[in-house]
Amino acid sequence: MRYTLTRCIWIALLVTFSAPVSGAVQALSDGTLSVLGVAFPHLPLRWQEEPYAPFGAWLEVLGVQGTPQKDSLTLRFPDRSAVTWTTNTTQLTLNDRTLSVAPLQVEDDRLWVPLVSLAALLGLRPVVNADQRQIKLVTELRQVTLTATRAGWLLETVLSYPLAVPPRVGTLSDPYRAYVDFVGASATLDPTALPSGTQVITQVRLGQFSSDPPIARLVVDADAALTVSVVGRQRSGKGERWCFLLQLSASRQPWLGQVTFVENTPTRATLQLRGWFGTMPRLAQEPHRLVVEVPVTPLLPPSFPDCPPDGVVREAVATVTERGTRIVLTLRSPAHGQWRLQEEDSILLVVEAPPRSVRTGRLIIVDAGHGGKDPGAQSPFGIPPEKHLTLDIAQRLRRLLEQAGYSVRMTRETDVYISLADRVAMANALGADAFVSVHLNSFPRPGGQWGTEVYYWTPHSLPLAEAVYRNLLSLLGRKGNGVRQRRLYVVRHTVMPAILVEPCYVNHPDEAALLKDESFRERIALAICQGIMEFFNDVRRLERGLEALPESVSR
Repeated sequence: MRYTLTRCIWIALLVTFSAPVSGAVQALSDGTLSVLGVAFPHLPLRWQEEPYAPFGAWLEVLGVQGTPQKDSLTLRFPDRSAVTWTTNTTQLTLNDRTLSVAPLQVEDDRLWVPLVSLAALLGLRPVVNADQRQIKLVTELRQVTLTATRAGWLLETVLSYPLAVPPRVGTLSDPYRAYVDFVGASATLDPTALPSGTQVITQVRLGQFSSDPPIARLVVDADAALTVSVVGRQRSGKGERWCFLLQLSASRQPWLGQVTFVENTPTRATLQLRGWFGTMPRLAQEPHRLVVEVPVTPLLPPSFPDCPPDGVVREAVATVTERGTRIVLTLRSPAHGQWRLQEEDSILLVVEAPPRSVRTGRLIIVDAGHGGKDPGAQSPFGIPPEKHLTLDIAQRLRRLLEQAGYSVRMTRETDVYISLADRVAMANALGADAFVSVHLNSFPRPGGQWGTEVYYWTPHSLPLAEAVYRNLLSLLGRKGNGVRQRRLYVVRHTVMPAILVEPCYVNHPDEAALLKDESFRERIALAICQGIMEFFNDVRRLERGLEALPESVSR
């Protein structure tokens, strides 16, 4: 049988523990197996030509999936490669490499895996202490580079095998230095292979910060205070590459690191953007896609894995533009996205699909225009600003629609500011049957214009606009200014029939006087409600009809 150099070293170590007996399994005793810094104490270990551990949960730390059979074990690795190990295996080929290995063992109806052979197969370093019955499988730092960029210094590291936990970063002072801790790694890289210093960075050092658990620490010495941030992680063969950004604390520059999915399920997708942007990236919400504009170019080439066939996000594309980076997420169905802060140098875009609950009736989105810091139109004739009047009319409309048997959701129920994008996203995410935005008009010259208008954009919204317009003219008796097609955001980006209603003008003296009367505002709500019912060919009648309105309302 041929042995690898690593296995020969192990045999030399084992001689000091016990003399091997050919063809038979040696001592069975409890010991500790440490896998990438995760300890499995009191684990039964067998000792023959090399230490053996029973097939079990410790393989999951390596990201290895195992399928055991009676006398064989199929292992699937994180890079999607696989091997089948048997009790007769003496060689295994993985990624065009053929290695000599010890065979699998079967004892007590359990499969036993040769640890030194497994380490050689995966690119791990086995650290064996036979006297203490302790075995460690650690990854090795293979390469370290330092490159100056527009945002700072890019520190790149390559490990022989992926870490079980992300690296830890931090800074120290007196003297100034930044560090990166790799848990589950050994510091075996030749010091001459480390990058040399620069004008600000004086030295890069590597040492074994801890042996239990094994932690390799990379230290960057500097003449000034630094910040250190994780830029991202990429696969590198069977190992991985971690990148970090070093910046002067006194003059940080915006930067964008890795952009990747944390999850992409049928109901929820989470996109992580590593970076420091100064301001929050711009998010545009459209019916079937989300567009993110980041005002900086990425430090790493943008790329995304293939999206799952049933994920909320069907496709993700990132492109570098003159102004920065544009990320376009194509959605499988309408969904709503919102930003969430994760940590200092990372934000999350959470995209959620609407719950697929069964509705007993049609869902109408009632949008009260303006709100919060946006007062809307102001009147010189002693009435509240537009935002308060539209909310009052919208609440009346909700009550009437619910009396008629509709389900209703309002974009706002109090005096708060809601962006146009969020209003549209809510309607699209909920899969509403109609969207009605309630506004009140104004004219540059007070008293210069009066009357009723209804706006739409898409062809399938025109019948709804016409139905509501007819009822407004009938119940309000104001001048008709027409049904108009306009590129207004809330009617252009909604996927269902959508209209924007302007029943009258707040800065016309006659119509301002009417708006002071709550019965007139009730009539506006009733007209919109009846127009919606007409659009849906709904023969139901409101419990409160025209006869319930005071006759004193001006027509």
